[in-house]
Amino acid sequence: MAFSRFASFMSSPLYKPPESKPSRKPRPLEPGSPLRAVLMGMAVDIVGSALVGVVLVAVYALQLQGTGLPDDALREALQHIPSDSGVAVAGTVLGALMSVAGGYVCARVVRQNEYRVGLVMAALLALWGLVVDGGGTDDLLTLLFTATSIACNMLGVKYGAEHNRRLEAPPVAPPDAPAP
Repeated sequence: MAFSRFASFMSSPLYKPPESKPSRKPRPLEPGSPLRAVLMGMAVDIVGSALVGVVLVAVYALQLQGTGLPDDALREALQHIPSDSGVAVAGTVLGALMSVAGGYVCARVVRQNEYRVGLVMAALLALWGLVVDGGGTDDLLTLLFTATSIACNMLGVKYGAEHNRRLEAPPVAPPDAPAP
């Protein structure tokens, strides 16, 4: 008798999963605000580059501290990092990647007129870079970095616009398999 109650208990489900709702069609992607896209792209570029700079300076400081430099010489070395050092080159490359990421974010948010909005963002970032640089010592190098930043932003916009077009395209049916 006890076994039959146990058998009936084990055969009845203790947990019944909830009924599933019919699947809904995915919402079409709606264009975002150009202002929001520009601000988000600028934030990714500026904040990302600043974080990369902080991490690289910290790594460089740890590297220099291991050499046994006194504190005043260490501060002086950190204020004047040579432009041909590995840290400076890594900062330039990673900063360029942050510019590409900022352009990508801008294009993905706006989802229409990506190049126009991306160009506005790139121009504002170039202006920001010139203001923050404060008239660097080498005008040609400043111009080169500004042009590179604009190009990297626009490369990210290109990637974002291509991603947007792929999402908007209707799905392609696979070709029929050839008959044997």
